[in-house]
Amino acid sequence: MKKIALVIACFSLLIIFLSCASTSRRSFAESASLPVRLAPDVNSDMLTADYWIKRSKNPFKVRMSLSEIAAWNRENSNLLYPGSVSLPLLTDLRKIDSHISAAEIRDGMFRHSSKNPWLKKVKTKNGEEVHEVTQKEWRLIFEAMNYSSLESYSYFSGGKVSDSASYKKDFPVRKAICVRRTNMRLIPDDGFYTDDEKNWYDDVAQNSGMLLGEPLLVLWESKEKNWLYVRTSYCTGWVHAEDVAFCSGEEFNRYFDYAEKPQDTFVTITDDRFILPDEYVLPCESDDFSGVSEFFMGTYLFTADWNDKRFESALHPRLPYASYMVEIPYRNSAGNLSLAYATIPAGRCSLGLLDYTSANVLTLAFKPLGIRYGWGGMENARDCSEYLKDIYRCFGFSLPRNSRAQLSVAGKSVNFDGKSLSSRKSALSSLEEGTLMGFPGHVFMYLGKVDGKNYVISALGFYYFDSENPETEDALAEIPANSVNINTLSVIRKNGKSWLEMLTQVKKFKDDGSWIDDRIYFDLKWQFAEFSKINSGKAFFYKAKKKRKNITVAVNAGHGTKGGALVKTFSHPDKSPKVTGGTTLAGALESIAISDGMVFKNGRRESEVNLRTAHLLCGMLLDAGYDVLMIRDYEDVQLDNVARTVMANNNAKIHISIHYDSDNTSEDKGVFYCSVPEGIKYLPNVKKHWKESERLGECLVQGLASQDLKVFGGGKMDIDLTQTSYSTIPSVDIELGNQHTDTNTEELKKRARGLLEGVELFFQK
Repeated sequence: MKKIALVIACFSLLIIFLSCASTSRRSFAESASLPVRLAPDVNSDMLTADYWIKRSKNPFKVRMSLSEIAAWNRENSNLLYPGSVSLPLLTDLRKIDSHISAAEIRDGMFRHSSKNPWLKKVKTKNGEEVHEVTQKEWRLIFEAMNYSSLESYSYFSGGKVSDSASYKKDFPVRKAICVRRTNMRLIPDDGFYTDDEKNWYDDVAQNSGMLLGEPLLVLWESKEKNWLYVRTSYCTGWVHAEDVAFCSGEEFNRYFDYAEKPQDTFVTITDDRFILPDEYVLPCESDDFSGVSEFFMGTYLFTADWNDKRFESALHPRLPYASYMVEIPYRNSAGNLSLAYATIPAGRCSLGLLDYTSANVLTLAFKPLGIRYGWGGMENARDCSEYLKDIYRCFGFSLPRNSRAQLSVAGKSVNFDGKSLSSRKSALSSLEEGTLMGFPGHVFMYLGKVDGKNYVISALGFYYFDSENPETEDALAEIPANSVNINTLSVIRKNGKSWLEMLTQVKKFKDDGSWIDDRIYFDLKWQFAEFSKINSGKAFFYKAKKKRKNITVAVNAGHGTKGGALVKTFSHPDKSPKVTGGTTLAGALESIAISDGMVFKNGRRESEVNLRTAHLLCGMLLDAGYDVLMIRDYEDVQLDNVARTVMANNNAKIHISIHYDSDNTSEDKGVFYCSVPEGIKYLPNVKKHWKESERLGECLVQGLASQDLKVFGGGKMDIDLTQTSYSTIPSVDIELGNQHTDTNTEELKKRARGLLEGVELFFQK
């Protein structure tokens, strides 16, 4: 009997062992038989955020303050896209100029290319038909893009012209707001395209999803005007015109910098997605309001004042509590931005941004669990990078669009290249839950460690694991997860390597010691600062990334201060009268703080052209190794001429102010610089530098002449300027033409190259 009992016991142990082994390597078929389909080593207890929050070491610790998040966002605008010499990781749209060249539009439209031909799926009476996109179909796509008009249309003459240099033409950039969650496409077409006949999950024409309230720039429109070619901070593409509302610059500027806003001025949608019932929307005075579409996580909505009498009467007799009154942007019948109002239940959103804690990150990460995967945001779903982008928006982070860019964002990095598996596992043990990580082609979020296994969550299409079926030729089983899903780092990529083996980067958003605050604010302690009347704005400092010379050039795009023409400052720091005329007449004790500038014969404002020229010069200076202080980087900066000069004095070696002259001539008279008149050379600060200012002016004119630009007179004209009288460094107002000057991008590039040549000459003494 003892022998029989021993045999039974051994047999029982064998069964238990085999059972455990089977559980640890559960096949997809076995998981499919459960009430919920799960990846290997994932159990149903793991499907809630609470499970992971309870296992976290310090889940409620605030990991970064709002000011730190704002600094992180600014740092990303200083970084370049991986492998690019000019494409930024993220673009501050407020710094983009008011016009764009035809060549820039063309290059943007065709930046995306595929190694393989595109295939298109078309519905027919008998089902579906798949075919390679033909040359004829591509011509129709180009026609829809309005491509022929881009080649031959002259914006300023108002019609088509025969022009061999057609790509030198400039077109206006219009500001707009997205008024519903929409798709951004690489072509103006909603069809489904693929470059892999085996893969009909990913639409290669899909670029990104955009949320309601996102600001964008409209660069071009389709032939039928039903599509717009737009630029966001993270990519460019085509969107439906009906999903976009044009707006003013003042309206546009509201939709930025949420980490820096008063947190009671907006709400953040924290639900994965929901549709607001019509009864929550106040009756709209306009007949062109079509109602509210679906809201998605990461959407920002500005709050409105509950005490507004319109709301009380509109909601009577039901005045909802525990709700926020918000603005709903929409496109009116003229295509412009209008606002409706609605109440948002507090349970669907957060007042302001959420605190950046592990608990909050994990809570948001699990709200879309099981929601289908959508390449580039197709089908109103998310891919891996968009999933993370929308989650992190709830804390104020502005992430770039794709996985490669997200793994290149600012902050401390843990690099896994070349590390052994044991070293990789050891490095993971110190990570905070909710940390962004990934490898080329995929990004995901770290959840934590359970029984020696590391878990992550992401939006993904497929994963693989060992087949275990000796009858199959394939060593790997392909699992179409097609959703936001949890898995371990032991699952396998198509190349046979585990996610842990593939892992290249973990991103911690904390300052790695390399960040610079590129904003320069006015300091009242600076010499002559007390003479400024308008100084609430800020300048931006750009550091050269190669061949750095440690020389800072202040580039001042003249004009561009709203309200500046209504304010006056002393003409000279000793309060003596002006010695020559200009915008302000000779003899005046006070001068206009900063004028509005003139208007070119083609209709463009001088302040716009000055800014475009300054941006071009800035890029060229940086490429040449100079650091640049951009005194006006936006359309409007609240800095008067005294403030601009004082900022240059204290942060740069030289100061170049860009202008175009306003006169009564009937042609482009050429370039010249404003030289120092005898009557102010006695001022103590001017006395120290006026000779070097003259030499700088001469060098700049010489550089401009090298670009075959016409020089006016002897290249200079004595003019008493506020800029000159308050300068303590070599400082020049350069006049690059007049109201008859051609302002297309190619002509402005000539002037920027000439100014760079002049700077090089000046420092080659």
